[in-house]
Amino acid sequence: MSIFSRFFSRSPSDFLAKGDSFMESDRFFDARTAYEDGLALCQGKVEYNEMKIVFISRIEDANRKLAELNIHEAEFASSRGDVAKAIDHLELVKTLTYDPELREKAEKLLLDFVVLEDESVVPVVAASCASCSGSSRRGYSDDQHSEASLSLLEYYELLIQQLPSDQYERYTQLGEDFAYAFSAASRDEHQEALAGFENCAKILPPDIYHYEKAKVLHRLGDDNAAEQHFRTSIEQNRGNSLAWLSLALLLQEQNRLKDAAIAFETMIAEDMMPGQSLLMRAGIYEATGDHESAINQYVKLLQTPYATVAAEKLYVLLLDTGRKGDADIIMKKYLKKSCH
Repeated sequence: MSIFSRFFSRSPSDFLAKGDSFMESDRFFDARTAYEDGLALCQGKVEYNEMKIVFISRIEDANRKLAELNIHEAEFASSRGDVAKAIDHLELVKTLTYDPELREKAEKLLLDFVVLEDESVVPVVAASCASCSGSSRRGYSDDQHSEASLSLLEYYELLIQQLPSDQYERYTQLGEDFAYAFSAASRDEHQEALAGFENCAKILPPDIYHYEKAKVLHRLGDDNAAEQHFRTSIEQNRGNSLAWLSLALLLQEQNRLKDAAIAFETMIAEDMMPGQSLLMRAGIYEATGDHESAINQYVKLLQTPYATVAAEKLYVLLLDTGRKGDADIIMKKYLKKSCH
C-alpha cells in the first residue's frame, strides 16, 4: 500500500473495505497489508474492539489463502525442477497459518522432498506431481552438500527425473555440455546457463534449446524475449507440453488472459497435461466473469486427481453465484466437511 493511501485512508472501515476488495480479486498479500493497517488503527481504542476481532479474522483468512497459493507454487516449482524454491514455499506455509489441513498437506509434501543421508536431511523433489503425467521417479537434491557429493552427470540425472516421462527420455540423450548448462540454470547462474546453452545449440533439439533459454530469460525478467523463445520452441515441436505450459503461465502473469486461455485450450484439445490445463482454464473463466463456464470446467475435474482443488474453487464460486444448495453438495461429497 502506498504512502498516499496510508495518508488519505485513515479510518479502520476504509482499510477493511480495501482489504475485502483485494480479497475478491485474489490479491491476498495486498489484502493482508490493508487489514494489518486497519488493525493498527484500532489499537488502544475501545470503540474499535469489535472491529479488531474482524481484522484478526480477515488477516487469518488472507494468510490461509496465501498458504494455499504457496502450496500450489511449491508443486509448480517442483515440476519445473526448482526444489529449493518448492521447499521455501512449503516452509512459508507453516509460518502463515495454523490451519491443520494446510499444515498437514505442507508437511506431507516436505516429507516427499527429503531423504536421510549421513544422518542429515537433504531436500529432494517429490516423486511425482500433477503436471508430470504420473511420473513415479524420485526427484533431486538441491543443496550444496548433495551437489558436491555427486558428479555432474549424476546431479543432472537427479535434476531431470521430475520431468514428464516423454521429456525425461529426451533429456537423457543431450550430453555433458547441456547437462552443465542445465545444472547452472537450476542454481540460478543465469549467464553461465545461457552461455552453456549457446555453446551446444547446434546439437540440441531446437525446441529444447529455445525452451530452456526462455526459462532463463524469464528468470532474468526479459519476458518479451522469453515469450518469443517459448513460441519458437512450440513452432519447432508442437508436442512440447512444457513449452506450452510455460507460455500459458507467462501470458497469465502478464494478465493477457485471452492469449493464455487460447494456450490452455490448445493444451486441452491436444491432451497435453489436460487436468492442469482444465484447472488453469477454469481460473481464467472465473477471472473474466464467465462463471458458468468456470463451473462447468471445475465439474469436469471432480473425477480427476484435481478433484479437491477443483471442489474448493467450485464451492466458493457456487456460493458467490447464489447456488448454496449445490455448494453444500460439493462440500459434503468432496470436501468432507459438515455444512453450517
